[in-house]
Amino acid sequence: MALVHLYLCDQGLIMKKVLLLLLLCVFVYGCGVIDKRPSPVYFGGEIVNPTSPYLVLFKDDQVIDSAKLDRSNRFKINFMAESEGLYHFDHSPQFHYVYLEKGDSLNLRLNTLEFDESIVFSGKGEEINNFIVELFLANEEDERIVDQYFQLEPDIFDEKIESIRQEKLAQLSTLLKEVSLSPRATALINATIDYNAFIYKEKYPFYHKRATHEENLHNIPSKFYSYRNKLSLNNKDLIYFRPYYNFMKYHLGNLAYMECKELCQTTIDAKGAIHFNEHKLKLIDSLIQEKKLKDNLYRNVVMYYLLKVRDTPENTLSFMETFKKYSPGNTHMVEIDQLFKDINNLQPNNSIPNLMVQNSDGRSIGLNDITKDKKVIFYFWSAKHENHFKNIQARLNSISPQYPNHTFIGINRSTDYNLWQNMMERYDLNKENQYRSENYEILKTSLVIDHMNKSIIIENGRIVNGFADILNLQY
Repeated sequence: MALVHLYLCDQGLIMKKVLLLLLLCVFVYGCGVIDKRPSPVYFGGEIVNPTSPYLVLFKDDQVIDSAKLDRSNRFKINFMAESEGLYHFDHSPQFHYVYLEKGDSLNLRLNTLEFDESIVFSGKGEEINNFIVELFLANEEDERIVDQYFQLEPDIFDEKIESIRQEKLAQLSTLLKEVSLSPRATALINATIDYNAFIYKEKYPFYHKRATHEENLHNIPSKFYSYRNKLSLNNKDLIYFRPYYNFMKYHLGNLAYMECKELCQTTIDAKGAIHFNEHKLKLIDSLIQEKKLKDNLYRNVVMYYLLKVRDTPENTLSFMETFKKYSPGNTHMVEIDQLFKDINNLQPNNSIPNLMVQNSDGRSIGLNDITKDKKVIFYFWSAKHENHFKNIQARLNSISPQYPNHTFIGINRSTDYNLWQNMMERYDLNKENQYRSENYEILKTSLVIDHMNKSIIIENGRIVNGFADILNLQY
């Protein structure tokens, strides 16, 4: 009898363990909290008026897969997702975010003539993705409205921004009553709403000063920045999310400026000062722990300094040494070093890099040969930006008499050869002074073409100004 009792007790324990195991399985695989098994995801659709033969899908900065458009301009990507989260697709030269979960079957339709405005998602996963599109479009409209608010006093401005934020949170609440979103997806939408609002508040002191023409920055009450107490400055899920990243840039810039203003003896006349940018490097080092985010923010500071400040070679070298002390293993170091080298190559009295371009007859010729024994002003244009091209031509017609000894030479960027020829005919351009880049990526990098109005002034093959602006020419 004792043996029977013991047997029954053991059987009871076994059944309890089985039930617990079953419950655990339901929790793990039913709720999706701990399940790390890859699951298939389909992402496909149609691109009207494509600007590239391909669509590339990324997770953070890693390529997941790419698809070539078929004859109907459709694409499809199938892959095994290890977890839900934020992705983005690239259809050069544009990109957009997409939120994908395990088991999603998501279709996209867009027209590149109105890229963001035309995006529509359908299928499993459509709700959150269409809502994200709506938020991005709404934010573009908000930016125009908020521009009028920067002249307001801090408390009134705060009320206006909070009103915009609450309106979007109400829209999210309505959505959540209609569809079931995962906690992670809900958190992403909340972050989109919050950080777009917080960016305006980080901008406020500087934009208010500009809008009101006040001599000094306005005094800001501490409660204005109360949201900072709840922020995460190391959110892994948002490292590559534009609202979060943009907020981090403005936030760190604001902190650096205020800290320097309070503690340093150096006068800050512009954000481009080496002193100010070194403050930003220091803050990134002290506040940010996530390696990828840290590297990206360091890159942003260095790129801004190199491309916008145009400091002396001595200061620039000093700044680069400071940056490398803070971030010796930066993921973007090769890119940054190359930019530093290319900027140095464009300093006055250096020879123009002897890149190969194509003349109107289809022959290759080096920039050194084009500029030999001449005074030349290079400008750059593309058929993709025809209105900009027209503005440049109008500008050249007005300033050419001021430079009678110079030859204005246009270099076309990434335009099909036949289209380039047609535009030269249509606009009656002097073909002797027009060339086309054979490899735009090399041209862009070597000549540091960081904006559309870039211009380079040359005398007898030597650089006079490697960073001129064709619409605001100073010589």
